[in-house]
Amino acid sequence: MIMENFKTYLSEDGTEICGETKILFGQCGADRCLHLTEIMEYCADYVIDLYARQGYDRQKMNDMGYVQMVSRTSIHIDRMPCENEFMTVKVREEKPEGFQLMRHYEFVSEKGDRLIEGKSLWVIVEPETHSVVAPGKFQCLSKSEVQTEFEKKPGKIKVPENLEFLGDQKILLSHLDPNGHLTNAKYINFAIDFLPDEYQHKEITDFRLNFCREIKKGEVMHVYGFFDDENRKIVVAGKRDVPESGGKMESSFECELFYR
Repeated sequence: MIMENFKTYLSEDGTEICGETKILFGQCGADRCLHLTEIMEYCADYVIDLYARQGYDRQKMNDMGYVQMVSRTSIHIDRMPCENEFMTVKVREEKPEGFQLMRHYEFVSEKGDRLIEGKSLWVIVEPETHSVVAPGKFQCLSKSEVQTEFEKKPGKIKVPENLEFLGDQKILLSHLDPNGHLTNAKYINFAIDFLPDEYQHKEITDFRLNFCREIKKGEVMHVYGFFDDENRKIVVAGKRDVPESGGKMESSFECELFYR
């Protein structure tokens, strides 16, 4: 039997986690390349593991009455890794922006070439009230003053007014994460799955996501899009119905996709 031993390790200062991995068949699309949603899965899983290795696993956070939630993400793709390829995923805690935690991501090939880079803003909240908790409350966590330069920052996405309706998606059991609502990695699937055919096979070079409002099982995501062919940009917005509002909707997520 041949066994591949992949290592996951924490930096000496506790601010960075690195994990070796192999791209598997089930993580890839028809082009044999990694699904965009898998990028989001890696980022989220390693953030959770980074905290767990410092004594704050999800169960302890829940017992304390807190959860981590991503608010904004920006990803740049140099080259999408493909099936059976080996790579290392690096997630680093960076200097917070106020109450928001900044994380930096880097996916590196077996030869050392950068494949994917990104940044995201996270918050620690009380799930019942959605009150944001100051990072300083967690004194045992390693602190970082690093600020990596990154061109497409995880900022607020400007959504055009003249959006085109693309379709509806009911939120199902398999869409949920352990927090009981749509997992953040699935939002990029909705952004891609509802695009017209001529856009679904574009080579994505960058994408940004704003997470606005959680959505739960049984609710319906109304998906809208805007297509800027001149600038090779697509904007997708997912909206949810506001209960007892007489038909009003609010944003659940907003997404920008840039392509070659």
